[in-house]
Formats: sequence, C-alpha cells, structure tokens
Amino acid sequence: MTHSETLLQLAAYPTGNLVNASAHVRAMASRIAPLFAGARLAGPARTARITPGQNAAIHRAVMLAGPGEVLVVDGGASEYYGPFGDILATACLQRGIAGLVIDGTVRDSDEIAALGFPVFCIGRNPAPTIKTEPGENDIPVTCGDIRVSPGDIIVGDGDGVVVIPAAEMQAVAAALPGVAAREEEIRAELRAGRTTYEIFGLAARDGE
Repeated sequence: MTHSETLLQLAAYPTGNLVNASAHVRAMASRIAPLFAGARLAGPARTARITPGQNAAIHRAVMLAGPGEVLVVDGGASEYYGPFGDILATACLQRGIAGLVIDGTVRDSDEIAALGFPVFCIGRNPAPTIKTEPGENDIPVTCGDIRVSPGDIIVGDGDGVVVIPAAEMQAVAAALPGVAAREEEIRAELRAGRTTYEIFGLAARDGE
C-alpha cells in the first residue's frame, strides 16, 4: 500500500478506532477541539512554534507546506491572542493545506467556518498578533500535550485530534479493519440481547 493509500485509509476511520488500533496512537488533550461542527482533517504534520502574541512562524509554515499537509502549531496554550484568522485560512486553501491544529486560540471564526477550512484549537480570541519574533519551524513540538514531529500523521474529527507516528502508520492502517469488525461484532451481540457487562467478561471477573 502506498503512502497516499495508507493516509486515505487512516482518514476513513473515526479517531476512536485509530486510538484503539495501536498504543502508539496518542490523543491530544480535549482542549484541542474543532472550531466548527463537521470539521475533519488528515495529513502529515508541518510544524511550527510561536511565542504567544506572535505569528511569523505560522506565515512561514504556510509558505513551506505542501498540498495535503496539516499545520500543527505549538502556541503555548495561550488564550489571549488570535494568531490565525481568515486571511491565513484563505492562504492555506490556495496552497491545498489540509487544515490547522493549534494549541491556542484563533480569530475570524465565522469567516473560517464559512470557508470550510478545518481548524482545531482551544477557542477564539480576536486580539491581534505581531511578527517581530521568527518563531521556529519544522521541529518537534508539543500540541495538546502530545509530542508531534514533522511528518507524523494527524487526524481530527468531532472527538478531537490524534497523532500517529510516521513509522507506525502502516501498522495502524493494517489493524483498523479488525478494530472495526470487532465493534460490529459487539453491536450484533447487543442486538441479540447480550449486555456489555457480559460481552466484556465483567461477570467472570466479579466471580474470581
């Protein structure tokens, strides 16, 4: 399976299946949430780190990113600035960037939602930023309390964002059909009248 085919397979499953498929898949802290309902993204990470109140590194990341990449920004979990707005979202769409994950807040949220550009963040703040510090690009960062290296696979949906180490993406993709099949088996057992208490063997454990 090619890299592109593997990525498409990963993107086709919910994040809950992904974390069930491998202990190597890590979920970001729940503060990293979709900016608007229905936002989804998947792609390799293009990383940046900014000081709160600055955003030059985000502009540089947009310039450097290739089509299908996801911007992952360590914003220090700041809630006091909006380092990303509709202008940058428009620039991302022009370059084919798949979405943004930022440990920080964004501005122009209604406009970004209208554009349909997927953003996962910790909230909204209209305060402007400046560009006097360069920040850092294409380095390992921490976002949502999870370490993200350039090229790691990022998947986001209504439940949040997960990180798949690049070296594990093939193994995770191979495990996913089994995860989904097991869940369908459980649903079938429930429809047949069994309880989750029985299915997961809790009764047997209580008897030990």
